[in-house]
Amino acid sequence: MSIISICVLAVTAVILTTAIKPKNGEIALMLGVACSVIILIYVLTQVGAVTTVINQIIAASGVNSGYVIILLKVIGICLVTELAVNTCKDAGSQSLAGNVSLAGKIMITVTSLPLYSDILNTVLSLVKA
Repeated sequence: MSIISICVLAVTAVILTTAIKPKNGEIALMLGVACSVIILIYVLTQVGAVTTVINQIIAASGVNSGYVIILLKVIGICLVTELAVNTCKDAGSQSLAGNVSLAGKIMITVTSLPLYSDILNTVLSLVKA
């Protein structure tokens, strides 16, 4: 499935949900969620290729793999949060979408704390030297 296929699937789902929504909003919502899940599953199948390339970059550059793991976790949190926020907005629940967005931001901050600690230690060691 290419990006063109993904876009065609998404546009088709939008057209169908727009047509179905006045008569049966629940089915329209489920169709939108199902399309989102199909796209997400396809994207997740591509993760193997991405991790192979990232491992090659880590090996070639000598970068601490802990930093890359934190980066990948943060990206995953962003993607999952965005999917949930958009689904909540489609369902008409703006307040829940806002809460999910806030939770995602907090989780990103918590996940990044070891990185902040390392940066602070590096700055402190440079100041002392």
